[in-house]
Amino acid sequence: MSTAADQAHLMSDEDFEALEEMLTSDMVPEDCMDLEMLDGFLAGVLASPVPIATANWLPAVWSAHADEISFGSGSGAQRAIRLVLSYYNELVTTIGDEEEGWEPFCFAIAEGDSLKLAEEWMAGFAQGLELWPQDWEKTLPAAEAEALRAELDAILAPWGADEAAAASDEERLRWLEEAGERVSDIVAHWRELELAMPTPVAVELPSQPKPAGPGRNEPCPCGSGKKYKKCHGADA
Repeated sequence: MSTAADQAHLMSDEDFEALEEMLTSDMVPEDCMDLEMLDGFLAGVLASPVPIATANWLPAVWSAHADEISFGSGSGAQRAIRLVLSYYNELVTTIGDEEEGWEPFCFAIAEGDSLKLAEEWMAGFAQGLELWPQDWEKTLPAAEAEALRAELDAILAPWGADEAAAASDEERLRWLEEAGERVSDIVAHWRELELAMPTPVAVELPSQPKPAGPGRNEPCPCGSGKKYKKCHGADA
């Protein structure tokens, strides 16, 4: 169940849009993750039964070559870091929380695009799994470790199958939805077992004016009881 403190870590629409734009801008290295890959990457990081320190995952967001990271201006770099950490905080408080109802993020694919739907999300997720401690299995009872491996195999299996390249967008969206549900179940299970969990990091973002319309995490004004992003805001 989410708390007022959890709600405070949900990004505003303006910051969410700024993050999406920033990740594909000249402000960051050329091989920086885009928002879809970042979402999958953080899902993989947060599914770990052992919390992964920020310093261990943050450099991979900017470049596959951590020792060659080069930002533009100092203020731009700080803004980029703050936005990524804010997104991390949102996922820390929403993945595994039924009330918040986190869902994987992916971009629509334009006609003629060489990428397949949700391909970058899964690439990011797999990269997040690579950051798990090598001895993570020792932190769990044998049965729990075996069950976790089965869950991870179930998430990854459809994407590596021979027929995956020819799968329709509808099939790929179904695979992505199932992956999100499994990740949420994994994180929720760690909470049930009272394992050490990742916590939001301290981030200070410049205040933004409140938008005229409802925010994506606010109740939809139609009275459905759903969040705007899952109701009338879904089309937007």
